[in-house]
Amino acid sequence: MGEDPTTASGGSARSFGPTLWTIVLTAKDPSSPRRRAALETLIAAYWKPLYYFVRRRGNDSETSKDVTQGFFTALIEKNYLQSVEQGKGKFRTFLLTAIQHYLSDYYDRASAKKRGGGVGVLPLDFARAEDEGLVQGAAAQTPDDLFRQEWAIEVLGQALRALRKEYEDAGRLAEFETIRVHLQYGASAGARYTDLAAKLGLSESDVRNRIHRARVRLREATLDVIRAYTQSEADTEEELRDLLGAFSQ
Repeated sequence: MGEDPTTASGGSARSFGPTLWTIVLTAKDPSSPRRRAALETLIAAYWKPLYYFVRRRGNDSETSKDVTQGFFTALIEKNYLQSVEQGKGKFRTFLLTAIQHYLSDYYDRASAKKRGGGVGVLPLDFARAEDEGLVQGAAAQTPDDLFRQEWAIEVLGQALRALRKEYEDAGRLAEFETIRVHLQYGASAGARYTDLAAKLGLSESDVRNRIHRARVRLREATLDVIRAYTQSEADTEEELRDLLGAFSQ
């Protein structure tokens, strides 16, 4: 396809947008010299939502670490991605189904040891995930709901990083950091425009307009990220509704 899949792990959401299936196709090709980089990109995006899914299934942290490490090791060594085909549903749905099958096999092997094989231990920050994720998740959430919410956080994080880069490139990084809390889904504008205006040296009207424009751009950046994981505009809009629904739970 001519596209370098490694570029999808950084840069703006606009550069990230069209590359997901390029990454997947590269990751499933054992002969590709870029396979490892593609796998690392996929793992970086998906490991935390899958870890939370396993935890919410009633597993303790050590079991969940073992399962998550083992799943991604098997993904690499046994090339689970061979069964992935574009046009057969969302990639995250494939991963969720695959890890449920892996969990069933794991439970059947009660004496299973931690995987490692030839790939070593994957650099996954489980301690930070524990601090961040299960504290956020309500006790009533199902494993699927928590996976969905954490995936929504990952997508929004990519969009925010892309927007931050745009402000940084424009020499307006301080402005972005000042208004950032007002941009995320569900954030309340509150009654602090006066304080923001004083901090930025702008009028309240200017602050309101800039926050509005930034919110519009964040939505566009979020759609750019989602397009990387979908195959049509209808799928993109459906995924956006699903993402917003995850935050409203």
